Amino acid sequence: MSKVLELVNVQKKFGSGHTEVTALNDSTIAINEGEFVAVIGPSGSGKSTFLTIAAGLQKPTTGEVSIAQKNLMNLSKKELLDLRFKKIGFILQSSNLVPFLKVIDQFKLIEKVDKSKKNPSKREELMKTLGIYDLRNKYPRDLSGGERQRVAIACALYHDPAVILADEPTASLDSERAFEVVELLANEAKAKNKGIVMVTHDERLLSYCDRVIKIRDGQMKEVKPPTKEA
Repeated sequence: MSKVLELVNVQKKFGSGHTEVTALNDSTIAINEGEFVAVIGPSGSGKSTFLTIAAGLQKPTTGEVSIAQKNLMNLSKKELLDLRFKKIGFILQSSNLVPFLKVIDQFKLIEKVDKSKKNPSKREELMKTLGIYDLRNKYPRDLSGGERQRVAIACALYHDPAVILADEPTASLDSERAFEVVELLANEAKAKNKGIVMVTHDERLLSYCDRVIKIRDGQMKEVKPPTKEA
């Protein structure tokens, strides 16, 4: 299996002197094609820092980050932007939708930026699977928080990146939808050979994951995922 995301000896410090804080400390992790990996830990443990560094949104103090075998430290700003668009999908708590575009047009925007993404049948299938097909002509302001989140998840999957970074993707969903979404992400990782990383506080979802990484005080440690209940 190829590595789609790798952090090697990554350290991230903020501040200096007596105000210095180490958010990540000598962290090494690799996410392979076809893996669905959860990242857990208490608030302030370094989860958000990990996500932003993994996405190339900020640089580590020391260490290296690679996506699809490309070392982010060696890329220009333009190359990094291009890599992020083509290789990384984001699912954020805030849903991150374009407010003046209808649901269907959120997908068409992806197609406009990259014509190779155009796939009407896949677009329709994702909308139906996530229960948003009947909402396709509505604006984000007309949707509930859970509906907006499902649209954001569908857009991230439609974008078809190598890596999907999900920050609490089920936080605004009820239990039934949360399990449906996590099962969809797990299946997407396997069926499309993607690496999917999900930061979550909901330990009920961990049994769907191949691996679980726990962050505490900036230290990353792999722990055994729970067994899925029958």
